[in-house]
Amino acid sequence: MCHLTGYIGKENCIPLLLDSLEIQESIIGAQATGLAFIENHDVYMEKYIGPAKRFRELHQLKKEPTIGIGHTRYAIKNVTHAETNTQAKAHPFWNSNEFFVTMHNGTLTNYKQFVNDLEEKGYKFRSKSKFFDKNLNREVIDYCDSEIFSYLLEEELKKTNDIQVAIRNSCKDFQGHFAFVVLHPKYPEQIFLANWMQPMYLGYSEESTFFSSFEIGLSGMENILPCKCQPPHNVLITLSKGDVSIERLLNHHEPPEFTPNEIEFEEAILNALKDNHNDIASIWIFIQNNCRDIGLSPGEFEQLSSINGYTFSPLIYNYLLELEKENRVVRKLEYVWEGGIKETPRYKFYSK
Repeated sequence: MCHLTGYIGKENCIPLLLDSLEIQESIIGAQATGLAFIENHDVYMEKYIGPAKRFRELHQLKKEPTIGIGHTRYAIKNVTHAETNTQAKAHPFWNSNEFFVTMHNGTLTNYKQFVNDLEEKGYKFRSKSKFFDKNLNREVIDYCDSEIFSYLLEEELKKTNDIQVAIRNSCKDFQGHFAFVVLHPKYPEQIFLANWMQPMYLGYSEESTFFSSFEIGLSGMENILPCKCQPPHNVLITLSKGDVSIERLLNHHEPPEFTPNEIEFEEAILNALKDNHNDIASIWIFIQNNCRDIGLSPGEFEQLSSINGYTFSPLIYNYLLELEKENRVVRKLEYVWEGGIKETPRYKFYSK
């Protein structure tokens, strides 16, 4: 899971986006940071590995665009394979001729079925690399699953001039978790957001519109974004200055529902903390490996999450916040080695 943010309005979007990413990244992000924006009907993009602070130090962006998007990345494999955390795998991603960009929050569990077809059509994956997997004792080819969306959308835009139709068609066969964002120079006053069921919040006023993966990403902007809401799942959102359009994304199936037993789920989180799984991602892995403790068989968990795209990370985070309010856990901001970066900010939770 990663964090997304985006803004369209009258303000310079760059500091707003970086502030939102920096507030969110300690939850589950900070391995890489990227921004894209439109100015004079052209898309510009900068990205690099590391948290927002490192991005600010490396990229002194002097432009003042009023529409842009931002991303802070987390990939589980980067924790154990630092060599997979590269600038080429950071978001956003260009399409083939670097005309428009997309970014992604989630994991596409069936992305490999699209890779061969796209490569046969001539698409070159900039994120493609090799690394030695010690567990497999061999060299493996590694892709960033998110990059396929830019190329699928490019293919669909060859068939239709309706970008919303193209976005829907690009998403229709995905398995796993996804929220995709599109910034396209033919639509210099719009941001498109296709969200299956990732966490998402909107802030808006008569002049500006903003989105953020977590509500905390809207912090400090109450003066320019007095209204906020959490949109439903399975939606295609179009953001314009001071306007939000929300439509259904996919018609052929519904997002899954899961209501945990509160006592069981709380106990599973506390057991994860006792077993030294102290951040959101490692708690998620612990629960996945002990899914019977929350009333799901391994097959049911696989169907719910990996195939149908139910996202456990925000649910875990919300439970941790409640436990924190009850003074049963304590949160610490720690700086850890992760993805080849020595000082990656990460919230760690500990039982009291």
